[in-house]
Amino acid sequence: MKRAAAALLALVLALGCVWGSGRYFRGQLEGDLRRQLIYDTSLEKNYSPNAFSALRDESSLLVLGSSELTLHEESTHPQLVFGSGNSDFNTVLLGVPGTQSLNQAINLAALSDQMANKKAVFILSPQWFYKQGVYPETFASRFYLQMFDAFMKNERVTDETKRKILRRCKELLVKDPERKKQVETYEKIYLTGDLDPLDYLQLGVGNLFSGLQSDYNVWRTQTYPHQQAEHRYTPFIASVKPSETTVRAGEIDWAALRQQGEEQGKSLCTNNSFYMEDGYYQDLIRARGYTARNSERDSSFKVSPEYDDLRLFLQVAKELGIEIMLVSVPVNGYWYDYTGFPQEDRKQYYQNIRNIAEQNGVRLVDYSDREYEPYFLRDIMHLGWKGWAYLDEQIYQFYQAD
Repeated sequence: MKRAAAALLALVLALGCVWGSGRYFRGQLEGDLRRQLIYDTSLEKNYSPNAFSALRDESSLLVLGSSELTLHEESTHPQLVFGSGNSDFNTVLLGVPGTQSLNQAINLAALSDQMANKKAVFILSPQWFYKQGVYPETFASRFYLQMFDAFMKNERVTDETKRKILRRCKELLVKDPERKKQVETYEKIYLTGDLDPLDYLQLGVGNLFSGLQSDYNVWRTQTYPHQQAEHRYTPFIASVKPSETTVRAGEIDWAALRQQGEEQGKSLCTNNSFYMEDGYYQDLIRARGYTARNSERDSSFKVSPEYDDLRLFLQVAKELGIEIMLVSVPVNGYWYDYTGFPQEDRKQYYQNIRNIAEQNGVRLVDYSDREYEPYFLRDIMHLGWKGWAYLDEQIYQFYQAD
C-alpha cells in the first residue's frame, strides 16, 4: 500500500514538474520570443499552436502553404517585404515541405481561436495533385499531435467534418500505428462515446508530455538557433532585424518591387533556358540528366484525392468563419513541356481549382497564365522573385479588403 502511494505521489510530482515547465515555455513564447517568431519558418515552430500567438494581432495575416514558404534568397519573399518589427502589417507563415491540404485543415482549426484577423491565404502546389495524392509517409511526418488535439477540441468544427478528417487521417497513418492509435483514441473520446478511463489517462499524460516537448523545441530553437541549424530549413532567418522606422505596407511601390524581382531573377538564372535558378538547375540535371525529356508523358493532375482534401480544408474554414484566399501557382511551362507533361492535363488542373473556388465561394488568385513568365518561379514549381512580388501585393490587398 505504501509503495502504491509512493508511486502515485511520484507520478503527481512528475506531472507537476511537466505542467510547471510547460507554463514557463508557453510564457516565453508569449513574451520575448513572440516578435521573433513572426519571422521564423523553422520546422520546430509547426509543432505547437502556442508558437503562433502573433496571430492575436489584427495586423497579422496567416499564410498557409508548403515548401515555397521557406526563404531562399528572394528579396521579394513576404518575410522580408513585411517582416519588420515596426511594420504595420505582418505575414505569419505556416508550412514546410510536405505539408498539404489535410494537414493545413487541421492546423487552421488548431489556430482559429488565436486569429484576430479571420482571414487566411492558402498557397496551392500543383504537384500535390498527382494521382496518388499525399503519400502516407509524408502526411505522417507533418502530423503534429498538439495541432490535432486543438483541432479535435474546436467545437465550431462539426462532428461530421471531424469524422471525415479522422477517416482520412486513419487511411494515411496506416504505416504509423502509434499515431493512428492516437487518432483512434481521440475518436473514441470526442465522437463515438466509447469511453475508457485508460484512454483518458493515456491521452492526458501523452498530451502533457507532448505539449511540453513541442513548446520546449520551439523555445530552444529560438533561444539557441546555432544548436538547431541542422533542423532548420532557413537557419539565417533569425538574422532579419526590425527596421529603425515604421514600414507601412500600403506605401510599398509594387511596380518597383516587381522590377526588383525581375532583376534579381535575371542575375541568378544564367546557365539554362528554363529560367531556373542556377544551383537548382545544376542539381536537377546532375540528378536526372537528360533522361527527363518526355519522362512525364503519362503524368496527370486531373484526378487526385487531394481535391477532396482541399474541399475538407475549405469546409473547415467555412465552419470556423475564416475567409480564405486560394492561390493557384503554375508549373514551369518550359520544363513541363520538356518532360512531356500534357498541356491539356495542366489546363484541367487549373480549371479544377477554379471550379472548387467557385463552388465554395472563396477568392482565387489565379496565376495559371504565368507558366512561361520568366522569373515568376525559381525552379520548376516554387514561387520565385517576380512571383512573390505579384503575390505580396495580392496578400496585402486581401488583408485590407473589408
